[in-house]
Amino acid sequence: MNTETQKQAIADWLLLGNELDSLSAIKLFGCTKLSTRIGELERENKLPTIKRDWKEVKTRFCDKVKVRTYKVWSKSIMP
Repeated sequence: MNTETQKQAIADWLLLGNELDSLSAIKLFGCTKLSTRIGELERENKLPTIKRDWKEVKTRFCDKVKVRTYKVWSKSIMP
């Protein structure tokens, strides 16, 4: 999947109201630079306001770590 296709797939996913984190982006879209793609989409005005948050997950060694999540800010979704 090329960069433009990845960006469009990520934008479509987020505009459907889904949350996305780095691991999900790798699994779903083969994207290893999610924060870069989100930034590009924002600069190109292809996404409304993005809510950035942290989610706590467990590693395979059962340690707890925080990962960045992205979601379209619900108040900015256009009808």
